[in-house]
Formats: sequence, C-alpha cells, structure tokens
Amino acid sequence: MRNITKILFVCTGNTARSPAAEYLAKYYAKKAGLDIKFESAGFINAFSYMQPESRKFLDKMKIDHSDFSPQLVSGDLIKKHDLIITMERSHKTRIINTYSQLGEIQKKTYTLKEFTGASGSLDIEDPYYTSSSRYREILNAIDENIKKLMQIFKEENQNITF
Repeated sequence: MRNITKILFVCTGNTARSPAAEYLAKYYAKKAGLDIKFESAGFINAFSYMQPESRKFLDKMKIDHSDFSPQLVSGDLIKKHDLIITMERSHKTRIINTYSQLGEIQKKTYTLKEFTGASGSLDIEDPYYTSSSRYREILNAIDENIKKLMQIFKEENQNITF
C-alpha cells in the first residue's frame, strides 16, 4: 500500500456522516499511534454545523469535535489528500468524473465500505430525515468501518484492537 498520510471523508452535506467519520478516525488513529491527518467535506453547503445526532454520538464517546467546520469538496482539497473515502458510490462517481483531470483520482477514491472490504451494499445511507434509532445504526456502521480502516493502516505485527 502506498504511503497514506492525509485522508478526506466525503458525503453530501458534510454535517452528518463525513464529520462523524473524520472525528472517529482521528480518535482511533491517535489510540493506534498512527500519524494520519483527516478532514471531511461535502458537495453542498447544507448547514454551518454538525448534525445534533452526530454530535451526541461523538460526545457519548468523549470525542472532542469543537473545532468542526463544514467545507465543500474542491479540486485543491482533493489534490492535497492521498486517499478520498466517500459514504456512497454516487459520491465516488461524482468525484472521479468531476476531477478526472487530477492524476490517479480513480486509484485514490473509494467508498468506506469498499475500502474496508465490506460485503453487500457499498453505500452508507444519509441519516438525515431518518428516525433517531436508524441514525444511530448508521453511525454505528460508520464507527465499525472506521475501526476496520484504522486496522488496515496499522502494521500487521501490531494488532491493535479498539
């Protein structure tokens, strides 16, 4: 695997799924001693804050997210990251099609579930407009896949479990 030092998580509005993924990744990477930087972005400017359910989920785990500020996907943001992890296949397709002029874009863009080797649907659905119990299920799926992602980056001879 190539040297990955910067990862960008992408979802639609950068207020629910991708910020949760960003802060969970920061948390687990720190626990595992990994030196990887994480950011998140979205395609639309949905809100100026992280969704309350995502904040509560992180708060319950005592993960500080006070410095979160949503941002939009851009060519500069895509270029500066070694790996782009999306929440849905449609996000992946949009990035590859929009930024096809950037070298290696296809080789560095994956859905979260695709990268972690999940079976079944490779999409993590948008929890917005779902019930609070479904929202928690979606955040738990993100959490489990972020743990797997960190395991992938941890050296094989150092089995860190979360």
